[in-house]
Amino acid sequence: MAKFTCPYCYELHDLSDCNMKCSYQVSGKTDGCIKGITKTNKVYIPDKEKKKCLKCTAAKKEVICKHSQKEIPSVFLEGKSFSIALLGAKASGKSNYIGVLINEIRRSMTETFECSLNLAASEESKSYYENYYYKPLFEQGRIIQGTNKGIIPPMIFPLRFMNAKGTVKKIAALSFYDTAGENLDNPNDMLIHNRYIPNANGIILLLDPLQVPSIRAKLQGKMKLPDQNTDAIDVLSRIIENIRVVKNIKGTINTPLAVVFTKIDALEQFDILSENSNLKNESEHLRRGVFVKTDFESVNLEVQRLLENWLAEDLPMLVKNFKNYAFFGVSALGGIPNGDRVGGDGIKPRRVLDPLLWLLAENGYIVTAKR
Repeated sequence: MAKFTCPYCYELHDLSDCNMKCSYQVSGKTDGCIKGITKTNKVYIPDKEKKKCLKCTAAKKEVICKHSQKEIPSVFLEGKSFSIALLGAKASGKSNYIGVLINEIRRSMTETFECSLNLAASEESKSYYENYYYKPLFEQGRIIQGTNKGIIPPMIFPLRFMNAKGTVKKIAALSFYDTAGENLDNPNDMLIHNRYIPNANGIILLLDPLQVPSIRAKLQGKMKLPDQNTDAIDVLSRIIENIRVVKNIKGTINTPLAVVFTKIDALEQFDILSENSNLKNESEHLRRGVFVKTDFESVNLEVQRLLENWLAEDLPMLVKNFKNYAFFGVSALGGIPNGDRVGGDGIKPRRVLDPLLWLLAENGYIVTAKR
């Protein structure tokens, strides 16, 4: 069996460094095994028997990560894991973004890209998503205020891509971590709570434009602004340091980085975006069912120029620590909330899927069209 990634610790494993249990129960010398295999400590399947046991259809097998002590869902043993670290300072809109993102995968992406998202692969993930994200946003019309500081369980959802006959051709075993913004506030918290970041297959870093001093000055008195939080440059600097320390990297970092400006609806409403801004339109990717390179490049260039105007060259220079990076602009809600309530027109997301589609295209899951 090929190596696989634990969706909880994001470390690469094989069967030899995981524990394996079998649900088959009979009395006698074999400690509950139809094949007569004696279990270690009457609990675990011995290393030399694991491959044989995986082929047995008499019972359910549990593969348990020794580091996280969590069962690795079977889809992570079958398909390529695709772990995504969703990061952002406090009040960057991260929890609202991930709640809308997963719903957009189910509602929009599955129709145009011939794929399906299985929420039931992990009951813990399904329950956490439905109760913490979906119900408040889509049933109660209430925005999510933020993620609690500390260790947050990842949400694990396999995304299966099918061919014209309905046969599964690729599996992206998605694992999303919605870490609290406070966990990015100092290097010690980064190392304790965010050790999954260096092992992620992709990073989506959310930046709040309402934290940019020049934008805050323009919007003062026009809308309720969030309290000022950790500077985006500080957050990215800590992420870079975390990856370099844990992975002992001296050159450029191979993990693809999507730098995403949130809340572009506020920038549009108060005429901060240019009249012909690409960010005012939904992406071509969803309309055509492929990743459209020209659409991506126009947004990438526009957001990069905005960043250079708003934040000088500090952040654009920092991202050069990564071998592969791109810039995006999204609106999870589609309008400015009214207090803790979603705007009167409901949730109307824009370009929410773009960062994920870029990461999937970079890894060969979806087709890229040059124009």
